[in-house]
Amino acid sequence: MPDLSVSYSDIQKNVALMLGWNRTPSDEVGTWSANQISDFDLVMASGLRKFYGAYDWSFMKPRYTLTTSAAYSTGTVTISSGTVLGDGTDFPDESTDYWLNVSGKRYEVTSRTGDTGLTLTDTSINIATDSAYSLTRYKYTLPANFGGFIGPLTYAPNQSDYYRPVEMVDDYTIRTLYMTNVLDNASEIVKAAVVPQAFTATVGQRWELHTWPSSTSKMQLTGNYRVVPNDLDAGNLYPLGGAQHGNTILYAVLSEAETRLWDNISVAYGSRFRECLQMSIAYDRRQGAPETLGVMQFPGSSGLSVRGSLAQEIALYEGHESSIV
Repeated sequence: MPDLSVSYSDIQKNVALMLGWNRTPSDEVGTWSANQISDFDLVMASGLRKFYGAYDWSFMKPRYTLTTSAAYSTGTVTISSGTVLGDGTDFPDESTDYWLNVSGKRYEVTSRTGDTGLTLTDTSINIATDSAYSLTRYKYTLPANFGGFIGPLTYAPNQSDYYRPVEMVDDYTIRTLYMTNVLDNASEIVKAAVVPQAFTATVGQRWELHTWPSSTSKMQLTGNYRVVPNDLDAGNLYPLGGAQHGNTILYAVLSEAETRLWDNISVAYGSRFRECLQMSIAYDRRQGAPETLGVMQFPGSSGLSVRGSLAQEIALYEGHESSIV
């Protein structure tokens, strides 16, 4: 990378320099011992957590756009004891994220067995041959680093003439709404809930978004979410934040190495981390600050107004410049 971003190998070399280890590290036992590799992994993870948790960083709140799915109703279906057989169908790959709507009822799809086959949770269902149906999607898997939405979801500008923001609610509210048939045919998603998927230890916790009502057309929903950051390794080279926070991240890791591994009473790297952290926070505040505070009228005043810039940390009081603290 051409900028001054700190990378995984940069941090490895700096830790090695500090501790007197071989400066050509490896993820495999060789230039570093197994204990050194293990110790470095511990201080790396701890240092990153120290940095990411030190402030409410703006770069950990990215924008995310989800495109909803159109309803699928090609062909016809026959259902026998909860087994769905399609005629002229090519069921969506994510059919388990859809409701099957047929004969005025809604059914949960357990699995997709092929282009023409589905199974339902309710195995008592029987529907006559060549019945019209639709699949409408209500469930969407969220990004692997998803840590929670910040505020509501909004529709794309060209779709927002009459759609209000999507209200975030809990899973119980969504399930309660699906007990009714209200708004079943509406294209507007009104409410949504973040629901945890079943936990898998090999991949960690993942989340999905359940909407009400289920979507009948392709729409874009946009919002911001909090990132759950990844650890660094030979494949994931760069931490969040970019070059502007490179020294702060580096000294966060070095301060952990200093505390845990260095046989020294010095806390120099800890002090250096705190100095860099102050600069990183100041930069992050300026990065997202509006150019102006606007105009305020103070109660009881005769035209007293305040104009200023958060980005420049300056305010004007009746023409007199003052710093913002």
